[in-house]
Amino acid sequence: MLYRMDEAFEAFDETPGRTVGMSIEIWRETCWCVALTVLAVAGMMMVGGCGEDSQRIDVDSEDLSLTAGVSSKDFRTVCYQMSQSLIRLPQIQKAHTPPKIAFTKVTNNSDELLDTDDFLYKMRTELIKNSQGKMLFLDRDMTKQLMDEQMLKDAGERTGHGGTLMGADYFLAGRIESIRHARGRETTNYMRFSFRLTQASTGAIVWEDDYEMKTYHKSGVYDR
Repeated sequence: MLYRMDEAFEAFDETPGRTVGMSIEIWRETCWCVALTVLAVAGMMMVGGCGEDSQRIDVDSEDLSLTAGVSSKDFRTVCYQMSQSLIRLPQIQKAHTPPKIAFTKVTNNSDELLDTDDFLYKMRTELIKNSQGKMLFLDRDMTKQLMDEQMLKDAGERTGHGGTLMGADYFLAGRIESIRHARGRETTNYMRFSFRLTQASTGAIVWEDDYEMKTYHKSGVYDR
């Protein structure tokens, strides 16, 4: 466009008359200044639009998720509520000595991609912070050894001091399940997080609780 304007100016310059030539020259310079200004503003807008924006937000704020699933708020709520329920257990509150708890695993039977270990680690953190020393926790890396111990107990064998290796009193485990329904661009997803505490010596379940949630998602026309 600027090239064609320049050609037009050259054509006007051939017009006789000094006054007309000077007017055209001024017009020409003005148009060039306006064109350069427009290009400069457009460039600044492009650079500004490509800039990054990062900031700290609350950990319980809603995630900008494209699908219905587990958010950070859901994760924190599950772990907090299950921990509070477990702390109130009479076998914990009335125990003469703090029971030793070993974490086993959380089985994920849902269609969500989740790191199930994170639930146990977060629950352990909540329990240690809020149980006031009424519970002790064994290192999770020793879980396999503790499970082998349980098998030996079931077989009538005894290992270690007092018949218990590492002294595990309870095993904490969990399970995640989901039911998803989809119709057109709409999806609902029901999820259940359940946890249980099992007595190591008898295999009796002394505590179990769950957390339920349901999400709805409607995809955009071009998301499918």
